[in-house]
Amino acid sequence: MVDDYRALAEMLDGVPVGRLIDWVVIEEEAHRTLLSNIIQSLKQTAKKVSGDGADGVAIERETMLYWVKRISLKEQTLVTVCRSLKSQACWENGNLVEALLDALVMDSEKHQRFLSAVEKTIENLLMSRLQ
Repeated sequence: MVDDYRALAEMLDGVPVGRLIDWVVIEEEAHRTLLSNIIQSLKQTAKKVSGDGADGVAIERETMLYWVKRISLKEQTLVTVCRSLKSQACWENGNLVEALLDALVMDSEKHQRFLSAVEKTIENLLMSRLQ
């Protein structure tokens, strides 16, 4: 998929909408790298004797949860701001700007979903560590 997006990006080089395709290329490359890293990490975790994933966690639970909530609130603020901008403004090349704002909202919502999973994982890992 990345190669196809790159080809399309090259065709749209110099056209503003081409920047959106460049963004997709970057995200697709990041997705591939992240998935590969997660798979590698899962393989290594499966080989460890402890297997609880909490080894080496030096930051206290409350501090980690504080940061998760702090970041989540900032993501929610970004969603609110993007939706407000979209509803208030008339933009030249409006479809392009609206698509960008929609993408930012979707990314922030995705990040909030990830943060929710991180929060649950922190709670579960540290609870299992205490038992």
